[in-house]
Amino acid sequence: MDAKLVQSINLRRKKMKDVIDEFEKGLREALQYKYRNEPQIVRESLVRESFVRVWNIDEFYALYLEKGIYPQERVNKLIYQLFDIKIEIFYIMELDVGLYNHLVYGAGFDKNKIDNLPYIILRKLSLDQTLIVKSRILWERVMNFIYYLETGKDLEGRSKKTRFFRLIKNTKWSYLERYKDYIEWFDDKLRTPEVHKGSFLRRLFQTGVTRYDQEMLKLLNIVSNAVWKNLLQIIQGRQPCIFYEEIPHKNGL
Repeated sequence: MDAKLVQSINLRRKKMKDVIDEFEKGLREALQYKYRNEPQIVRESLVRESFVRVWNIDEFYALYLEKGIYPQERVNKLIYQLFDIKIEIFYIMELDVGLYNHLVYGAGFDKNKIDNLPYIILRKLSLDQTLIVKSRILWERVMNFIYYLETGKDLEGRSKKTRFFRLIKNTKWSYLERYKDYIEWFDDKLRTPEVHKGSFLRRLFQTGVTRYDQEMLKLLNIVSNAVWKNLLQIIQGRQPCIFYEEIPHKNGL
């Protein structure tokens, strides 16, 4: 290979590596600030073990370039898509989920007595809405990433979910089909009514009951438990090895 071409490639890779390092530094500093009041040994452990840190984009970048399983020209866009995924994970796991304890359960919420605490139940429903919408944004970004990884094209147009699941049937991502029923249920029962129709959360407020507290978390759990480690396997030419099994069929919800 021409020496100037090699130099140019190495320079571009170094620039992307610098972009990754700066991004990861920002998230690390955000975590350190969040846990700033903890004792140092606790703070370091919380920052190190944060799920946000598990998605090590620098590791992905190195493996992607080293193994050469997928076209090199796709990698820069994939990196920025991973940035979007990691930020969404931070929003949900490091900000929103923790607010349930602080603003809801720590304030006296009891699902058996919610009619006596209308302000607290509205706090909870506000957080539920945030969780529903942001979890679905997260899944959308995961679909976009996988589709571009496999095709080099953007996942666009209507019926993106249908196109995504049609694509993965013949790839190593086919294991994600086991979650299709749940994702359809999530859209039909939670996301679509809340975003496009009459609020299902408003109905819960009016009836004084809570529903689907655990089910709301399962889309986040799919991304948390069944994507990253398998991604690293797949870009090395290996088979996926980690699965998340606690997903009921939609008829059982």
